[in-house]
Amino acid sequence: MTSRALGIAACALVGAVLLGAPAVRAGDGSAQGAKVAHTPWLGLRFVQDGKEAELVNSDLNTTEVRLKRKPFAILLPTHGADDAYQVAAWSDDSIFAEASAGVRETRFDPPNLPAFFEPGTGMADTAAGSGTLMLDNQAHNYLEGLRLGPDPKRHEYFVSQISGREGSGEMVAIPLKAQKKPIYLVVFLDENGDGSMQNDEYEFIVLHF
Repeated sequence: MTSRALGIAACALVGAVLLGAPAVRAGDGSAQGAKVAHTPWLGLRFVQDGKEAELVNSDLNTTEVRLKRKPFAILLPTHGADDAYQVAAWSDDSIFAEASAGVRETRFDPPNLPAFFEPGTGMADTAAGSGTLMLDNQAHNYLEGLRLGPDPKRHEYFVSQISGREGSGEMVAIPLKAQKKPIYLVVFLDENGDGSMQNDEYEFIVLHF
């Protein structure tokens, strides 16, 4: 069993046996758990109106964020000049299930990645980023260079609108002020460059508006 799985199992045991606490389903809007300064695996933070948003770990895989329907930024730790973060965004938590270690380990074709992180599925924004978070359960937002902000010592991904495909397949953008339902993110940083997702290289995040 992986270290991440062991940690989750231990937390579940404490909740069920010692506390008798009911399980909290990620993304149901009632996050109950530890308040944290940053996400537990990649160390992400969220900023809106010049203030850091409150983060709650509903489990060791999932961090829930409460935001206003206004522009916000994701602060991503800087490891080096060639950092490349991959962000899959979707309208439900099915992307969490696909990215879970158990599901990925059943895939036969390497690398060990969910479909939306496979090579060639990156959705490239403008060279310096347009403020758009693109929703797609078969692709991801590919963030590198200026898309992580103009300051090479501070990675900051700014979001002011959401885009997704209509029934016709055409991409349509809407401002954040019109976003009412949660958005689900899987964030991945292949820090060791081996083409697979290690325990400490990805996060599950729920954005509540």
